[in-house]
Amino acid sequence: LLIENNQHLAGCHQMNLCRPMGHNLRSDHLGIGRETSQNTMGRALDSLSGFYDACAQVEIDEYQNYEKALGALSEAMKCLTKAKMADVGTQEAKINFLKRRILLVKKFVQARRTYEEDPEEAMRQSLLLMDEGDLETGIRSGDIYGFMIEHYASVSNFQKAYHLVQELKQRLPTASLSYYINNSILEQIRQHCGGDDPTLGGATESPGIDEEIEEDLPEEFGY
Repeated sequence: LLIENNQHLAGCHQMNLCRPMGHNLRSDHLGIGRETSQNTMGRALDSLSGFYDACAQVEIDEYQNYEKALGALSEAMKCLTKAKMADVGTQEAKINFLKRRILLVKKFVQARRTYEEDPEEAMRQSLLLMDEGDLETGIRSGDIYGFMIEHYASVSNFQKAYHLVQELKQRLPTASLSYYINNSILEQIRQHCGGDDPTLGGATESPGIDEEIEEDLPEEFGY
């Protein structure tokens, strides 16, 4: 960045040599330096915001860890609001999009936290989230379905769990159920309600998502 700035200033200095005598070159250089520094810093913060946003998506896609994703998104917002982008309209659009993304993730994190004290309220909050038209902006619908399905299976309401599995299959027809739901739970649902449904019988195909997370999630990865 220093090299880029110096090249910019050198080019401007050459142009100033052709200006009339008495022109305030020092003043011009200071102004150019401030402008270049601001533009460079604006691009750097925008890029850093994008980096944190990408980290958040990795936490969601690879580990289903929405709390860490929320931390990364918060850092992305800090960088983006401090950036001084040349196109103010573009910056505002990015900020509004990121705000919405953060709000959706916060709602899912809150639902999960509520679960420990009030599972039914957590289910209610999850159902409300499913009605969000832009849900996939911040949350994968399969993760919410997985959260609800595992709850109903844990309280032996396999009929409700099976109904939600069918909804998940309709909403994400090409998705693998075992990506969102532990295979042992899928097998329990199959035994109680699924009958000959082949999509529920993959208990031996691959480890459940919870097991994958436990093995792969780094012990320390904070934002």
